[in-house]
Amino acid sequence: MTSHNLPKVAVIISNYNYAKYIKECVKSIQNQNYPYLQILIVDDGSSDNSLQTISSLTGVKVISKENGGQLSAFNAGFKALNKDIDIVFFLDADDVMNKNYMLQCVEFYTQHKDVEFAFCNNEHLLPDNSTYKPQSPYKKSILGFGLYKAYFLKEYLGNSTSSISIKKSILEKILPLDLEGDWRIRADDCIIWGASLVGANIGYLDIYGIKYRIHSTNNHYGKTFDNAYLFRRELNIEKMFALIMSKNNIILSATSLYLEFLSNKEKTKYIKITLLSNLHIIQKIKLIGRILLS
Repeated sequence: MTSHNLPKVAVIISNYNYAKYIKECVKSIQNQNYPYLQILIVDDGSSDNSLQTISSLTGVKVISKENGGQLSAFNAGFKALNKDIDIVFFLDADDVMNKNYMLQCVEFYTQHKDVEFAFCNNEHLLPDNSTYKPQSPYKKSILGFGLYKAYFLKEYLGNSTSSISIKKSILEKILPLDLEGDWRIRADDCIIWGASLVGANIGYLDIYGIKYRIHSTNNHYGKTFDNAYLFRRELNIEKMFALIMSKNNIILSATSLYLEFLSNKEKTKYIKITLLSNLHIIQKIKLIGRILLS
């Protein structure tokens, strides 16, 4: 693939009080040596010296805003994307891209033209700078569609924020999302589940594309949450699902359920989904029969 045929790429970095990590994060992107690249840093009202550190960086666009949480940072970054961007990467300011990840990901999209959302595995970077590589549960590169698996089973076809990329044409169906108060943390859920809900074809890169930094101020990793938090989170998930599906006029049907099944052939899951659905009993019986015979 010649350089002039490469898609135009953007990286949205969300930063909150990660002054000590942001330079390494940006350097890891610039070291990808990708020719058509927009780097957006959204500083979410940091109270450390993040803005001073960021101001010393070149080749980046900085968006400074009041603290509103991760989804508000995603919304701000999305609104600042250049119009000609094809693929958007997300990166937390404390993480780094591994060498050649961006080009490997772009080549994956180019080789699999139907893929609209992709994610990779991540290498965990521990406080002592040692690393370990978790095993992936995925055995294939094309995971297919995930609307019904997301809606009925809450199946999560994705990974941490920094491991995900998405075609801008799909991201436009998700963002901006007017639920910023609900998603101050873990807003990557909105992108990952959102991609499934709007019908993106999902791919997985079996590579360790990023280093996910483990430290005491991670918002999610290693944390435990009480039942009250989990209950509110479940309500927020349902609200987010409803909003994304409503804004895209998504209607569930037996036909689209079956076509999604054909994209991944997971019979047991789709029989369960059929039984959970609101289809008429006769439709359920017919659909289960088609699934079993496929």
